[in-house]
Parts: sequence; structure tokens; C-alpha cells
Amino acid sequence: LDALKMQQIQEHILKISKIIDETPSVKVFRLELPKDADMGFYPGQFFMVSFVDDAEIKTARAYSIASSPLNKEYLEIALNKVGAFTTKLFGMKEGDLLKFKGPYGKFYFSDDIANNLVLIAGGTGITPLMAIIRNCTDKNSSNKIQLIYSVKTPQDIIYRDDLEEIRNKNKNFDYVATITRNEGSDWKGAKGRINLNLLKENIEDVIGSIYFLCGSKEFVDNIISMLQSLEVKREQIRTDVWG
Repeated sequence: LDALKMQQIQEHILKISKIIDETPSVKVFRLELPKDADMGFYPGQFFMVSFVDDAEIKTARAYSIASSPLNKEYLEIALNKVGAFTTKLFGMKEGDLLKFKGPYGKFYFSDDIANNLVLIAGGTGITPLMAIIRNCTDKNSSNKIQLIYSVKTPQDIIYRDDLEEIRNKNKNFDYVATITRNEGSDWKGAKGRINLNLLKENIEDVIGSIYFLCGSKEFVDNIISMLQSLEVKREQIRTDVWG
């Protein structure tokens, strides 16, 4: 973690350049980067986001960056509406400003990892994993990457189009999505929560891979115990627990 000591925590006021309705409940925000800004983050890390000069909401919230550090045009975050803070964010418009302070976090991918990567997420937990997928794709890195992703319904797959596009472009990347609610959908893919079978079927090198897990505490704890039952060592598992 020596590299982390080198990281400078900086504050930037950034302009919202694009807001995308990604799923019925999730919006993606892109924030324009100034020409000379070096945000200096690793894929997987987060920034503390706050409103500029807001009289009511003085708190900051942690948001993982979904864009690759190699993307010099914008930073991207994705979120759903859960409280006063996100409700206010959902009401913002292109051109509005947000304050970003960071980077923070020990959950990240760095170029010295040569192992296969297994990325496991629930819901919006996909955001830091997207930064890893995009970064490795941008760099043509040789890591094989498997994403295993759990959502409620097919409509809730965040970054569905991007994932398809990357799978077509990057021969080292594949993903499987499983849906936990299947009423009235013609979904042909995996169903139910992530279980041992799904892991065994989709992980090529169980013992040798590095695992990145992101989601709720219950979700992450469940996956850790399944991986440990497959004899994955705890030090090969990195976690980012949300909520």
C-alpha cells in the first residue's frame, strides 16, 4: 500500500456535464474534468462528494468512481435515490457544480496484479468494479476478468450496454448477471442470489484469482463464506461494503 502514501488528497469543484437515466432507479452523473486536472485515483477508489455552498445539506457522501483513471474527460458516479442527499442530487441539472474530495480507499486495482480478477457485485456495487473493467480494457491488460453481478430485475442491470460493448471488445472480459426477482420477465439468464454453483461455473481459476467484492454487508459476508468454502484465502479477497 506504499502507493497510497503518495496519493495527494485534493478538492475539486466539478461541473455536471451529463446526467443519464441508466435504469428506472439509477442515474449516472458525469463531471467534466478541467484540462490540467490529475485526479490521481486508482480504479476502485472513491471520493467524498458534497454540494457547493449548500445551507441545508452540509454532509458529504462517499461515491466510487465508475470511469477509468485513464479517462481524462470526465469522472463518473452512479447512484440511486435513498435519502435527502441523493434526492437533492437527483434534482440537479447539467451545468450544476459538485465538490469532490479524494481519492480515498484501499479497495482498488493496481497494475502489479497479474492474476485473474473476479469481480462480484450487488446492485450499485458495480460502480467501482466498472472502473476496474474499463481501466483494464483501456490498457489492454492481460488480466482475465469475470464479473458476477446480482440485481433484482433485468431492468436493474446498471451499465448493461457498456458491459455488452466491453465483452465484444475485450476478449479477456466476461460477465454473468443473475436476477433475484423474476415475475413476468422473459429473462433467459441466471436466476436467484449468487450461490456456490454460479461461482463454480463462472470462475476459471478459483484458487489463483484475486476477488473484488462490493455490496451490502450481508451480501459481502455471504460471498466471503462461499469463497472460503472453495478454499480461497482471505488475503485474496478485497471488499468494499456499502450502506
